[in-house]
Amino acid sequence: MSVVQIRHIQGKLNDLYHDKIDMSDISIESNKSDVFYSRAYAAYTLQILASATIDDAAEAIVDGRDDNGIDAIYYDRKSKALWIVQSKWIKKGQGEPESGDTAKFCTGIRDLIDLELTHFNSKVRDKQDMIEDALNDYETKIYFVLSYTGSDSFSIHNKHLIDNLLKDVNDASEVAFFERFTLSQSHKSLSGLVVGAPINTDVAVENWGINEHPFKMLYGTVNGTYFAEIWKKYRSRLFSDNIRDFIGSTEVNDSIRNTIENKPQNFLYFNNGITILCQSFNKKPIALSRDMGQFEIKDLKIVNGAQTVGSIGHSSDKSQENLESVKVFVKIISLEDAPDGLGNSITQFTNTQNKIEKRDFISLDPEHERLRTELALDNISYQIKRSDSYSPNDHTCNVEDVIISVACSLKDVNLAVLAKREVGKLWEQVSASPYTDIINPKLTSTKAWRCVVIMRKVAEIIKEKIKLVSGRQKACYIHSNRFVLHILLNSLNPQVLLDPKYDFPSFVDNELSSKIEGIETKLFAKVEEKYEKSLIHQIFRNYTKCRELKEAF
Repeated sequence: MSVVQIRHIQGKLNDLYHDKIDMSDISIESNKSDVFYSRAYAAYTLQILASATIDDAAEAIVDGRDDNGIDAIYYDRKSKALWIVQSKWIKKGQGEPESGDTAKFCTGIRDLIDLELTHFNSKVRDKQDMIEDALNDYETKIYFVLSYTGSDSFSIHNKHLIDNLLKDVNDASEVAFFERFTLSQSHKSLSGLVVGAPINTDVAVENWGINEHPFKMLYGTVNGTYFAEIWKKYRSRLFSDNIRDFIGSTEVNDSIRNTIENKPQNFLYFNNGITILCQSFNKKPIALSRDMGQFEIKDLKIVNGAQTVGSIGHSSDKSQENLESVKVFVKIISLEDAPDGLGNSITQFTNTQNKIEKRDFISLDPEHERLRTELALDNISYQIKRSDSYSPNDHTCNVEDVIISVACSLKDVNLAVLAKREVGKLWEQVSASPYTDIINPKLTSTKAWRCVVIMRKVAEIIKEKIKLVSGRQKACYIHSNRFVLHILLNSLNPQVLLDPKYDFPSFVDNELSSKIEGIETKLFAKVEEKYEKSLIHQIFRNYTKCRELKEAF
């Protein structure tokens, strides 16, 4: 019965949050209980879905008068995930949010993304810096969550509202995702929340084998649905002994999801697999098939493959059917009779293989060595390979600075849009367009450096201007940086970028700022004229809209 599940969840919310949730704005005693459970349930949602700590989840609560339909806002800077939650405490454990509440939630999300923070209460406004940091980072993914202690059903009216919201927010690229956190999901998560309790599970392994010496290891393939199930139940507890948790959207993780969604049958060949440590494993006397065995795993811990498991988990709602075709190679190593320290050694060595990214192949292009030599003659250091020590200054730049800024200098505005929405695509293939349109023998070191300087000046002006404006105008300043750079660079007299004898420092000091400000002012007017109802952050990721805006200049 659902009322029993509600009672279990009430007990857990009281244990976790009885002294953590701010209730100072609730003066009517009769309302306090329901408000507390609604707020605590929002926090619990973040604890389970976003792996937030209890304190961080409680701090994320913004529910109250003028919350604009939003009850919690949480930004995980490590995984670059912004979580926006509406919570409904349904005491009977049945039903779902009213469509009016869902519509209000959707309106609040639109206002939040457009930085119209005057539409919100002080709890939201106090998080302005965090919200802006999240929305200004092109790598941030946004998760909309309807959290309610009701049934798993979802009405066509609510679905229509959410689908329209996702369509608007993902107008140019997929940055937003929707999740529901229902009574059944929250109740299942109770057992997985007990910190410190070992994870004991049964797993079906296909084409399995056992290596007995020197340490006992089970290996084979496991269906993707298994990892989706344990992800939903245990989340970050799976990775308690790993060197890092699931870090959300990255080039690699997006590639894993793409394989699941488009080529699930190839997953086994494209993925490196997962390494699991356990205290013991035993084959159960169940004959699933000739090649498949059922194994009991005690104290499971994933020490390599957190990104694979997390990506599978995040794909499960959208690609549940595809996961049936996903096979994951696993190594399950028992520490039952192993010497002390073996687990730590396995964790260390399975996580210290250097990962090669597409960005690293740029260093193979000899054009960068030519540019580095030419720039060095002007006392400019040009960094080609990836390094944590890179620090941009008046005499330093790197290949990403050059590729992005030079891409924006070319006549095709699509390159500026690409630099905004999927910057890695600019160097995805170093032997093909668009990379070869940007980096080629015709590119001089003079143009490369001057494009970088102008790009930095645009960023500097934007940083100052956003302090003076708010709402959609502020969002326009923030998200238009690549488009403005494109318009600016293409409006200049060619000698500004190409002529080594041109007095470029004087141009930067005396003319550049006013040109940037003029473009920004005109641009915002055109945006409001043409796309008043469009979400600002997606306008500059949209090829068609940017081509139309360019024509206005």
